Amino acid sequence: MRTVWKNCITGLAAVALLVIAYLFAHAVVGNELLVPSFSDCMKGLGGLLISGGFWRAFFSTFLRVLCAFTISFGLAVVFAIVAYLLPIFARFFAPIVAVLRSVPTLAVLLIVLVWTGSGVAPVVVAFLTLFPTLYAGLYAALLGVDRGLAEMSRVYRVPLKRRVFSLYLPSIAPLALREGAAALGLALKLVASAEVLAGTYASLGGLMQEAKAYLDMPLLFALVCVTFLLGLALEALGNLAALAVERRAL
Repeated sequence: MRTVWKNCITGLAAVALLVIAYLFAHAVVGNELLVPSFSDCMKGLGGLLISGGFWRAFFSTFLRVLCAFTISFGLAVVFAIVAYLLPIFARFFAPIVAVLRSVPTLAVLLIVLVWTGSGVAPVVVAFLTLFPTLYAGLYAALLGVDRGLAEMSRVYRVPLKRRVFSLYLPSIAPLALREGAAALGLALKLVASAEVLAGTYASLGGLMQEAKAYLDMPLLFALVCVTFLLGLALEALGNLAALAVERRAL
């Protein structure tokens, strides 16, 4: 609980610092069209929270985030375990991961928009960024599994399924959860950005695009604030889950 409270206090301090930075930027710029007042942004945020259209857009984006994250995380776990068990596969797959990391996101979004639509494209773009990042992190974590235990399990011919679910996955669970928490926040940023570029209807990105078109800056800043707070909450939940797993392992 002490660690949880420390994390909460640290998070609140970070939010307070961001608010102070925003107030300072507003005072320096002195232009409501560029940086609206903090009170106007809070009014815009309050208006969003009582709007049915906002919540439909919110859950639409949230479902895309969960979809992109679940597919990316699940495949990353599977491919990382295969790469760990078969070094030849790890060498074969390494350049593919490097290519996925270097693919330009905007170009991919434009191509996927032609192939599918504005509802699917953000999920694909998020996957192409999340998967190689998660795979690299999980594979590195597997390489750090106690070599003595891994060798002993092979010597005593422990079934592969039992090795995977009783040794490998429990060993990397805390790090995997922390990687997943960070990936959730990143997924939200990627999906929302792709929705803005794709003009996805009924989404947080679509609302941002609409607010920008009408120069409704308080609403635009309020939407950015909602996205930021949601990303912060997702990362916090993931970190709490990782902390619980670590304490249980002790």
